[in-house]
Amino acid sequence: MTSDIQRDKSPNARLDAESARALFPNATRGIYFNHAAVSPLSLRVVSAVERYLKERSETDVENYSATLLPTLQALRSRLARYLNAKERNLAFVPNTSYGLNLLAQGLDWKPGDRVLLYEREFPANVQPFLALRSRGVAIDFLKDHCGEISLDELERRIAPRTRLVSLSYVQFLSGYRLDLAAVSDICRRKSVLLSIDAIQGFGAFPIDCSKVDFLAAGAHKWGMSPMGTGVAYFSDALLERLNPVFVGWLSVEEAWDFSRYEKPLKRDASRYELGTYNWIGLVGMNAAFELFEEIGYEQISNKILALSERLSVGLKEAGFELECDPKREHRSGIVSVKNVPNAAEAFKALAERGIEISLRENYLRFSPHFYNSLAECDEAISQLKRLKP
Repeated sequence: MTSDIQRDKSPNARLDAESARALFPNATRGIYFNHAAVSPLSLRVVSAVERYLKERSETDVENYSATLLPTLQALRSRLARYLNAKERNLAFVPNTSYGLNLLAQGLDWKPGDRVLLYEREFPANVQPFLALRSRGVAIDFLKDHCGEISLDELERRIAPRTRLVSLSYVQFLSGYRLDLAAVSDICRRKSVLLSIDAIQGFGAFPIDCSKVDFLAAGAHKWGMSPMGTGVAYFSDALLERLNPVFVGWLSVEEAWDFSRYEKPLKRDASRYELGTYNWIGLVGMNAAFELFEEIGYEQISNKILALSERLSVGLKEAGFELECDPKREHRSGIVSVKNVPNAAEAFKALAERGIEISLRENYLRFSPHFYNSLAECDEAISQLKRLKP
């Protein structure tokens, strides 16, 4: 029997981006433009988690077969549809850094091999590769171009010994969104693996995993899921060549045959799911992505782009300087303002006015999600303008 934990949808008509706002109580407290840091949990997610906790505490305590496995399968299927991937190529991971370390430590590196990164990456997509220097791997960095990444430079900088290019789908500070197809074309022509840190676009924008060899993304930002949840994608070719960094009891075939130890590793990505899952988190993540499917990913993406464009235009008209103001195809939900006098004080003053954003590298970073409104964008701009000296 299917558990109530999986029945996350209300009997009401299909939601849209506007009506779904009622599912986010935080929207009544002020303006929340900080989804690039962490998103609020919707009532759908909270309800699913509460039902899980009630079941585990009061009724079906050992609910592995009746509830948890069906929930896991439902979530894996949802993510496969969203990422244009096969279920066998997806593994649940606790965070982006963990996923990237599976890649960095699992490849068979030789002294003199090279990795190409971007000089203004978030550290999660840098530290796992810097650790490879002890194995003789050289790390190269693409130069920043006003918050953007140059494809021409990318192609030029791929050296004969470059084995991997690892970039963020959306840059955490500038908000620049990669053209995955164009980057993939360069890497495949150069016979170089492509890894993507997708956390700043995961749940917000289309992601086609057929264009990449590896992807990792935590789900607590744009994925609007509990912390400690995420996914990694491994292409079929990568699964064949990647050495597992860790092996657990669930990494092998016929894992439930406890009396036999000599068993082959699973051939799919689930070999990276070592033991007990973060079930509370995955139950919530399933509810979050069920909501996304109900609203529609295209509607979510279009709404986020409308909000970020409203912010970009309004902030520029108000005399503020943006870190990056890309064309629509490279725009994301992140808009960062630079050169604000006393940025830390402005950040604090906005918070006192009920407007929550991020302060990153002395930039004011705005990051609205689909349930936010254009009116909130206008109010945030108005309040920031009042703080100008």
